[in-house]
Amino acid sequence: MAKKYRLSEFSSIQKQVAALWQDLKSFPVGKIQNAPEASVSFENSWMQSRTFGGDRGHEGTDLMAGINERGIYPIYSMTDGVVENIGWLKLGGYRIGVRSPSGAYFYYAHLAEYAKDFTVGEQVSAGTLLGFMGDTGYSETEGTTGNFAVHLHLGIYLKDEDGDEVSVNSYPMLLYLWGKQGKKLL
Repeated sequence: MAKKYRLSEFSSIQKQVAALWQDLKSFPVGKIQNAPEASVSFENSWMQSRTFGGDRGHEGTDLMAGINERGIYPIYSMTDGVVENIGWLKLGGYRIGVRSPSGAYFYYAHLAEYAKDFTVGEQVSAGTLLGFMGDTGYSETEGTTGNFAVHLHLGIYLKDEDGDEVSVNSYPMLLYLWGKQGKKLL
């Protein structure tokens, strides 16, 4: 959509988008240990309307749990990179952000728990277990759960020529990884 309606903005990040595709290595959701038949679903919801916290566009793709139970779906890093952010956010709940080699920022939100005590600046590899899918967020109160169904919100951001973070649609990248390896994992 950015290419069609905002060509100048798209042109400024086009090389970064191409490099970002080279970073992709791992589908972000894995098999449940005790329910290998369980799956996830996702659709292109990028920039659809959201109202919690004010009118805004949805800056990511939600991977919905086939079994609506927090803490059972493992979440993996899609790329190599460096942990840039971790902790609670009002909208995203427990989240972890990984900066990939191309400079893209991968935002994994609504986690039930982390796989370990990650630290900012820590190196991770594609396929590193980050945590488990949950339903945290939509509250100022840390630890709030139950305001929506269990899912992973995946956002991907690039920096524009001014250094501002710009959301890119993660759906095509998820489709690519799903076709390449996701169906085997789930």
